[in-house]
Amino acid sequence: MTTASKPMTEADLKALVDTELAQALGLDSTKLAEQRRKAVAYYYAEPEGDLAPPEIVGRSKVVSPDVRNTIESMLPQLVVKFVGGDKVVQFEPTKPGDESKADSATKYLNHLFFKKNNGHTITVSWAKDGLLSKRGVLKCWWDMRHEEKREEYVGMTKIELAKLLDDPEVEIIDHKAYPDEDDAKKRAEAVAALQQQLQQAMQAAQQPPAGPPQGQGAPGAPGGPGQQQPPAEPMGAAQPGQPPRPPQQGPAGAVAAIQAQILMIEQQPQAMLYDVGCKITRKGGKLTIEGVPSEEFIISRGAKSIAEARLVGHRVKRTLSELKSMGYKNIDDLVADDSEGDSNAERLERDHFDDTGSNYEASNTTDRSQFTVWVKECYLRVDYDGDGIAELRKIVRCGDRILDNEIVDEAPFVSWCPVPMPHKFWGLSVADLAMPGQKTKTSIVRGQLDNMYLQVNGRYFGVKGKVDFDSLLDSRPGGVVLMDAPGMAGRLDQGAGDLGAAAQLMEQEEQALENSTGWTRYSQGNDAKGLNDTLGGVQIITNKADMRTDLMARNLAEGFVDLFKMMLKLVCQNQKKAELVQIAGEWVEMDPREWKNQFDTDINVGLGVGNKDQQVGHLMGLRQLQVSGLQWGTATPKKIYELDTEIAKTMGFKSGDRFFNDPEKNPPPQQGPNPGQLQMQMQQAQFQHEAALEKMRLQFKAQSEAQGREQQAQLEAMRAQMQRETDANRQELEARQHAMKLEQEAQVHSLRMQYEDIAKQRDDAFQRWKTELEQAVKVQTANISSKAKLDDPATQAATGEIAREVQP
Repeated sequence: MTTASKPMTEADLKALVDTELAQALGLDSTKLAEQRRKAVAYYYAEPEGDLAPPEIVGRSKVVSPDVRNTIESMLPQLVVKFVGGDKVVQFEPTKPGDESKADSATKYLNHLFFKKNNGHTITVSWAKDGLLSKRGVLKCWWDMRHEEKREEYVGMTKIELAKLLDDPEVEIIDHKAYPDEDDAKKRAEAVAALQQQLQQAMQAAQQPPAGPPQGQGAPGAPGGPGQQQPPAEPMGAAQPGQPPRPPQQGPAGAVAAIQAQILMIEQQPQAMLYDVGCKITRKGGKLTIEGVPSEEFIISRGAKSIAEARLVGHRVKRTLSELKSMGYKNIDDLVADDSEGDSNAERLERDHFDDTGSNYEASNTTDRSQFTVWVKECYLRVDYDGDGIAELRKIVRCGDRILDNEIVDEAPFVSWCPVPMPHKFWGLSVADLAMPGQKTKTSIVRGQLDNMYLQVNGRYFGVKGKVDFDSLLDSRPGGVVLMDAPGMAGRLDQGAGDLGAAAQLMEQEEQALENSTGWTRYSQGNDAKGLNDTLGGVQIITNKADMRTDLMARNLAEGFVDLFKMMLKLVCQNQKKAELVQIAGEWVEMDPREWKNQFDTDINVGLGVGNKDQQVGHLMGLRQLQVSGLQWGTATPKKIYELDTEIAKTMGFKSGDRFFNDPEKNPPPQQGPNPGQLQMQMQQAQFQHEAALEKMRLQFKAQSEAQGREQQAQLEAMRAQMQRETDANRQELEARQHAMKLEQEAQVHSLRMQYEDIAKQRDDAFQRWKTELEQAVKVQTANISSKAKLDDPATQAATGEIAREVQP
């Protein structure tokens, strides 16, 4: 009886992960790791390890670089097949109506591969990893790391600064504000121009107004008491016969307006500029493709593929800053395990050649954000929730801590192997095929060179005490050896070596190497002896080598199939908005949400230069057969068009539409009629021609009459319009004359009233003056009369008495 599974604890999960990692391939101290380390050493062709010379001074240390030469010769042929054009894959629709979506997916994903992820470099690294280290591995995932960068902006206006602040991904770190010198200069120039206009307006305002016309002055003598001036005309009043003018047009109004403009400019706040330093944090994630070094890739033993493996993982060194940008929290107290990955034999072998390896990262604790730790990103099939069914989980392990534990759809890895082995994940590399030949050829070359060294500088004998050994060891040309007697020194008898046999042995090893790797000297095109061989023999050898290379390319193509399927799935699941991209010089909006991961993938493998020429020749031969087959019905214009288009694509053109037209899109040709029908058609055409002429004549006549009537109506309308304008002008003139007459009469009446008032005032003044004069005469007469009475003594005495009484 089976018992139900229980959910795992974190401790149980840690123990299970450690067990699986200990049993997995790809870690240190495995035979696989040693084979890959050895391949790297053979690639660098250094006299170490298996290739180390005997520990004898003066022996040759030459190493034949066959592994490197073979890989570097095959690599361009593989790479150009995929990245020699503008696309790697072509998506095919699965149902009618999806053609445009499949085409958009093809363009967009190839754009992401080449432009966003540097597809050429990735392809070179991926192919070289497979040729050298048995399998090339790529990691493709939706990277949610925040990209932070600092940017500096100088001389920003308020509007530009506001737009920058509206971006939620921008954080202002520092800023500096200062006056805009250009704006201040423009304001000063504007104020100076307005002040100049103000001075001119003030001068115009200070000029006295023009006096009344002669003959219209007030009656009365100038300067006399009766001179009166008509009332002043108010500002903005209309002159007789002129429309009213606004107050601003007067001198005082102009002065006020200019002063207001100057005040407005001076009261405006001073324009400022800003120098801003900001931190931009780009969120949302992106599709990322990255090559995985062979020593960092982990897979369980016995696995046949990544999809079926119980454990797949990536052991990689990360900084604390990178982990935080990936969203992991509470990692400041992580401790590095220096002995885990820095001492990896493959890594050390690769870095030993040019001494680029360093443990500085692990020991650098000054900047805590750059503190490095080894992270194991594992994809493990495990029944963590206890439901009895194992699910694929992403488990991120760092030290003794689990940073992440979540269910995922698939492991983000794709791989390829140049020489796969059935029922195994790890196959053979080209380096595995070439290493035995390199070791043998290295021994042969060293033997030949050592023999030549001995021929030049052989071994000699000398009788002790009878030969001057200093002169014997001096091998100068023409040198003298001092000795007591002849025969006391001489050359030891040694074999001269068979250089011919050595050369024959080298040729045999070269052929064995070519048979092992499939890459021949004829494929490389650098063997002059091939010119003397028969064309058929060379062609057979070349075709055989090309078939081996094409088989490797087919294996790499399957890796590209898996890669682009994964890319399509990731963008459909994670990209939440459309993106505007430039493809073939045109801006196109791509929205992966419309695709729904619904396409099949078909690889479009490019061809090498030689194969292209050969294929074009074959296609041209088919073209001749098609032309001859047109008369027999074995070929159609559509088939010829398709072949011509294929020839253009093989030659390197993106499409054949520039050179050929699809015959199905051409309009169908018209068939000629029989003679009877032709006669009837001619008569019918004659009747139609005459009818058309009559119809044209009637239409022309009708059009002429209609145009005449239209012109007459336009003429009458013009006359009526002119009459209306004349009447309106006459009425307006009469109205203006009447208004002027009324205005003149009003002015005359006003002046008459003013003159009557002035005359009345003068009469009143004259009457007052007359009355005052009469009173003055009477007073004077009375004074004279009273003076005569005062001269009388009695009168004087009475007057004095009255004066005394009046005084206080």
